[in-house]
Amino acid sequence: MILHYCTLKSNVCFNHAYDTSEKIFCPGFLGALLLMASQKQIVFAVLAIWVVSLKASDDLTLAQKAMLFEIDLVERFVPHIAGQVAPRRFLPSEERAYVTHNMSDSAYMTGIFCATQAWRFQATGLASAARLANEACSALNRLAVVSGRSGLLSRAILPIDVRWFDDGVWRESPDMNFRWRGNVSSDQVAGLMFGTFVYFTHFANAETEARVTETVVPIVDSILENGRRIIGYDGRPTRWGHYELSYVTNTEPMNALLLLQMVKVAGAVTGNAHYERVYRDLVSEGYARIGEGARLDVRPLEANHSDDVLIALALHTLLELEHDSKIRAHYLEAARRWFRGGQYPGVDVEANPLASFFWQHWSGESGDVPAGIVTLRDLPLDMKWNRDTVSSYQERFGFSFSPEPVIPERKILEPLPISQRGRTWSFLVHNPYRVGGDRAAAAPFETNGLDFLVSYWFGRAHGMVVEND
Repeated sequence: MILHYCTLKSNVCFNHAYDTSEKIFCPGFLGALLLMASQKQIVFAVLAIWVVSLKASDDLTLAQKAMLFEIDLVERFVPHIAGQVAPRRFLPSEERAYVTHNMSDSAYMTGIFCATQAWRFQATGLASAARLANEACSALNRLAVVSGRSGLLSRAILPIDVRWFDDGVWRESPDMNFRWRGNVSSDQVAGLMFGTFVYFTHFANAETEARVTETVVPIVDSILENGRRIIGYDGRPTRWGHYELSYVTNTEPMNALLLLQMVKVAGAVTGNAHYERVYRDLVSEGYARIGEGARLDVRPLEANHSDDVLIALALHTLLELEHDSKIRAHYLEAARRWFRGGQYPGVDVEANPLASFFWQHWSGESGDVPAGIVTLRDLPLDMKWNRDTVSSYQERFGFSFSPEPVIPERKILEPLPISQRGRTWSFLVHNPYRVGGDRAAAAPFETNGLDFLVSYWFGRAHGMVVEND
């Protein structure tokens, strides 16, 4: 079947063949558009049928909003290396007359993107989802091996001849073809383990097993062999790369879950009994019990929502893989404290969609899901993009957007609804008790919608969100 689609400005039409099985909310739209985008072609076309169906931004279906974020992410936040996601896109300036990206959390975000596409494939069966998941998994593999040192993960990777502006420490790969960003953290490892695990569960075959094993096992082995620490290029532990018993006991109990997560993943992808023995030893030392306190019970304004995401990534992996009821009870308690809180509120009051969907998946309690769906529906586009970018998408895709003013001050300390929050690179890690950046002001950088996408596609894949919501 041949599909015709046109640019809005030029009315230049193209032909593209598509598989009629690839449907999401317009026949062939996702397959045709993302096939082009995933092959690094710039997409300037849109289906006329979608243009007609789009309404004002607050009337977009969740599938339409997901499509918009998907196109933007693939076109503007996957620079130079297929599948690797950049958190921020810096616009040209007087100092730099070219676009560049901040790559501080690329391994972390690429892992989440890999899982997102696996869940999109689970929900839709789209070949384009499988393609993007495969590219993200390949990017994770490159990130794991580019340093040339076994087990030394990099935060990001770029071709050697690419101009870049980034505040990290970059080194050249042994083959001189790439440069890579060092000083890896537990965040990056957790994101990689999460993404490779979800990918492996949906695309398991001999080739996948070999690639995921090559990616995961050296990292886990290196951490275990170096006293449960991430050892950097200089031979010293990185600042946020500690999983020792004394550290998780006295400083950061969350990292107990992160170490259990990575060892459990290594065992799952290899089938090697060695990792199960190591995992059981960690449980015997108290790591699962210590992990119950992963979310610190602190005042809302002091809560670390970046850690909240890491806790969720680890718990999802562990609760999917662990079937021993006694060990599993520790993870369920960690999840309860994370979601419901203690003396102070947990994340349940924040209308966080990914958290609400995860909690239903783990506990069967669905009462928080509607609020999470409202957050997805009301997420303002100018939380991610400057107003002129939103306007360009309005012209390109034919929808309208009416920005809402952000309330700068509140008398009652409670989480802000998503429509009243300011600019942020991820609403999953932003503290919703704080306003955030000014959405009306033009910012020097823009961010992607992966926070929306991972929430939406997990919800779609697990029945919390339906296609026509």
